[in-house]
Amino acid sequence: MKYRCPLCKKVIGVSSEKKFKEARFFPFCSRRCKLIDLGAWLDAKYKVTSELTDTSADTLADKQ
Repeated sequence: MKYRCPLCKKVIGVSSEKKFKEARFFPFCSRRCKLIDLGAWLDAKYKVTSELTDTSADTLADKQ
């Protein structure tokens, strides 16, 4: 199986029979790429946003 690191775009091949060193960091190619991505999340460079609808706003108000 081959996959591409989402950060540096390096192609990594992993055999299902053998565990390669790179497979530990899936979906990243290395510890470095994994930590860079974590740092971006912690610095709020990535955001998950969505608009609140009337029904979801009512649901939030009911929970409080």
